[in-house]
Amino acid sequence: MQTSMSEVSSASVTDNESISAGYWDTDATEEVNGFNEVFEVADTNNVVANELDSEILKESRVYSIANEYLEVKLTDAGAAIQEINFLKAKRGELDSFVFNKHGQVSSLALSFEKSGRLKLLNVGYQVERHTEDQIVFIYKSEDGLVVRRSFALNESNEEPYLITHSSTIRNDSEQDLIFKNLYLNLGTVFPINEKELEHFLTVGTFDGNKTKFTPINKVKDSRALSANNFGDLNNGLIQEGRFDWVSIQNQYYVGLLSSSIPAKRVQVLPVYDENEQELGISSNVAFSFDTIASKENRSLEVKFYVGPKEFKRLQGLGNYQDKVMQFGWFGFFSKLLLYFMSLIHSFVPNWGWSIVIMTIIIKLIFWPLTGKAAESQKGMAKIQAPMAELKKKYEKNPQKLQQETMKLFREHGVNPLAGCFPVLIQMPIFLGLFYMLRTAAELRYESFLWVADLSQADTIAVVAGFPINLFPILMGVTMFYQMQIMPVSPTADPLQQKIFKFMPFIFLVFLYNFSSGLVIYWTTQNILTIIQQKMIHNKKEPIVVDDDRVQNAQSIKAKVSPLKKKSRNQG
Repeated sequence: MQTSMSEVSSASVTDNESISAGYWDTDATEEVNGFNEVFEVADTNNVVANELDSEILKESRVYSIANEYLEVKLTDAGAAIQEINFLKAKRGELDSFVFNKHGQVSSLALSFEKSGRLKLLNVGYQVERHTEDQIVFIYKSEDGLVVRRSFALNESNEEPYLITHSSTIRNDSEQDLIFKNLYLNLGTVFPINEKELEHFLTVGTFDGNKTKFTPINKVKDSRALSANNFGDLNNGLIQEGRFDWVSIQNQYYVGLLSSSIPAKRVQVLPVYDENEQELGISSNVAFSFDTIASKENRSLEVKFYVGPKEFKRLQGLGNYQDKVMQFGWFGFFSKLLLYFMSLIHSFVPNWGWSIVIMTIIIKLIFWPLTGKAAESQKGMAKIQAPMAELKKKYEKNPQKLQQETMKLFREHGVNPLAGCFPVLIQMPIFLGLFYMLRTAAELRYESFLWVADLSQADTIAVVAGFPINLFPILMGVTMFYQMQIMPVSPTADPLQQKIFKFMPFIFLVFLYNFSSGLVIYWTTQNILTIIQQKMIHNKKEPIVVDDDRVQNAQSIKAKVSPLKKKSRNQG
């Protein structure tokens, strides 16, 4: 991973020594012309920009820094991240997903505002220092601009997916440098696979109070980011405010940037890959840099987490950065269930079985409540005939029908709401589990029975281009059977009954391409509910004794003759 200094056409030895010692060369320049020379790379003249970009890219070199978990490839054209490989995300092996692959702009690329446009500082940097896990670039312009950019990785015993970055700008000219904003590009992410839903591809912001996530479908009609329209500051969707951190993510990976200076403006943009077949998302983030006086410098310090969306890692970053998990309204339950599932996994080292065991335990906890609901449904089924008679008898008198219906409920000890209450109590648990399982990176590449990857649909065959996903089919079958053995409430109108009949089909379509982990939970839940309903239906009813008959029962008079004692002489 390490590149020897002899391979690098870098700054002179004198420059290296002075920079590493913290001293910046302050050779006077004859005339300061602003940043004209620097910004010609991204001038509004597209022909010039393309020629300069091609020349810089042709001469550019790629360097790598790495630890046990990450390999970060950086280019000296702009001193930014070309792409990032995840070395252990695939069950200890290299993952196929590459951060910023096919991106139009390097991640953490530096740019400035000039004449109402964004100008990319895509110049050739020199390497000042390069080790296995750290690299420092430097650029010096003829008009006194000095830019130093460093990138470093943590050791594996710390947070290995965290990149520490610093951009320091030194004004060696005789005039003040007036900045409006300094921008960093977060990079580009594409969907993990073609089945990934659009709402997983988002740019998120946190203002210290609440988060906001912008999905790709909000900006896909905007002009896609490219080398020719990079400078359009009004393209895409713009957010302005004060942001503690900004994220860019797909279903299982996130790039999460927090900085020493709060971000003030976020630009969300669509991006197409090289073949213009796949749509991704990118973002430019602005920071206030104000004026740098002559012979002074200013720095922007950045922590950039690029890795899997694992809640425990994200929580360890602090400042609510775990909110990128997007657990929603029931986040408390999602976190609790994720912790519970991880605890089970520490004893049962298979995520599939951990989901099954967790579902069984949750079902047992709610068994008394769901049992009451099933008992109530069974009781409601018994009064269907009397209910039908009441409806017919009081068809034109709704008020009387309601009174007689409530009387019928009291006589048979039936509570029509008893079946709803346990379900309402369980809803936060079920929704929390749903939101937790849909983005749990822990499930990626984990196998279970015939499932090769719990984060994907369990396609066992493809027939005429249509995938055969077995677990969703099992879920649909078990749900259909569950509906068949469930007593129909006499208060349900025909429309409601039709909707219940179509529920299994609706859920089958909705969850057909969802992650196997989520469908395994739902299928297990259906099977357990069927078992509980069977047990309740097979339960013998207690013999009901009519109190009136007991009270009116007459005593039976019987004449009982006393037994005669036999004498000892008899027999």
